[in-house]
Amino acid sequence: PMQPVMSRGLVLALGLAACGTSPDVYRLPWQPGVDMQLTQDCNDRCCNDHVGLDGFAYDFANGSGFTVVAARGGTITHLKMSSAVGCGTTDCVDDANYIVIDHGDGTQATYLHLAAASLAPGIACGVTVGRGQPLATSGTTGWSTGVHLHFQVSDVHAGAATCECGADGTACAPTAVRWAPFWVDRAHPSVAIEFDEWPSAPSCGD
Repeated sequence: PMQPVMSRGLVLALGLAACGTSPDVYRLPWQPGVDMQLTQDCNDRCCNDHVGLDGFAYDFANGSGFTVVAARGGTITHLKMSSAVGCGTTDCVDDANYIVIDHGDGTQATYLHLAAASLAPGIACGVTVGRGQPLATSGTTGWSTGVHLHFQVSDVHAGAATCECGADGTACAPTAVRWAPFWVDRAHPSVAIEFDEWPSAPSCGD
């Protein structure tokens, strides 16, 4: 279901006044002044996902590819950027491109469905990024019916292998994803977070 347009540029000042600018605070993962729609909320049963272990996930879109930025700083631990394919069934689930950022406190953020070969300058697996730093461009790779960003935070898989697709994310085949080192499971479910500009995000409007 389509939710009202949210303008990060409009609510940014409110978020700063209410929540401050601590680097541990999550910000919405796109650049200031860009209009965005919440196309699927958390705990949203419309599409057989964003429920259960994956309940605290959000889909954002604005009708075109937009620059995805780090919602919070940390180290990139998983990155795939080799696919240019997506479709509306689970047949394409392993065609997804993604970036995963470890925040250093036991949590990580996953940015999913990124466009092929769209990494921002200086972005590579293993590097440290700051909040608001450009990462890549939103896309429609993997199980996806349109250009958007799937964003969620979950617990880190301690001891898991990292950078399995190489520094630039192209060492994995376009049709291959090793989900086990970073995706949600019973031991590592998605977790509720508040965004600086959207503190009610965990309320999950379905």
